[in-house]
Amino acid sequence: EKIIERLTEGTIDYLSKQVEAGAEVVKIFDSWAGSLKGEDFDKYALEPARIITQEMKARFPGLPVIAFPRQAGDKYVGFHKATGADCVAVDDSVTPEWIAENVQPGGCVQGNLKNTHMVTGGQDLIDETRHVVKALSGGPHIFNLGHGITPDADPENVQLMIDTIRNG
Repeated sequence: EKIIERLTEGTIDYLSKQVEAGAEVVKIFDSWAGSLKGEDFDKYALEPARIITQEMKARFPGLPVIAFPRQAGDKYVGFHKATGADCVAVDDSVTPEWIAENVQPGGCVQGNLKNTHMVTGGQDLIDETRHVVKALSGGPHIFNLGHGITPDADPENVQLMIDTIRNG
């Protein structure tokens, strides 16, 4: 608990410095949230995200906060309300249709294209990009990958994804 407490405090300080340096939105990354189950998820993923979000909003009124509890599965449901986050980023372990039905009613979602498409590209990238956009078009959505871009990504595939989003 002491480690989580220190990480929470350190994250608040770190994100505060980003805002002071000009960031207009912050994102809380919890890449290991999905490894926690039941009460452990609530205690060690959800609660720190709630504390960080609350403190960032107290320090910087109006600051948008995105929370990313990677691989949270059904714990994505209600995460907006439980933490106060303005947007919940969702990985590619769940379908865009599931997100639209279960998470998006709570507010903005971000995600969830598989990052491997940035390596492989081609028609699959175009089709899947259109699929994500269409499935999540019924509510607030920030297009993004389901998790970070990898070093082997091809910049031309990134451009293809951007062009596909812009041109439909």
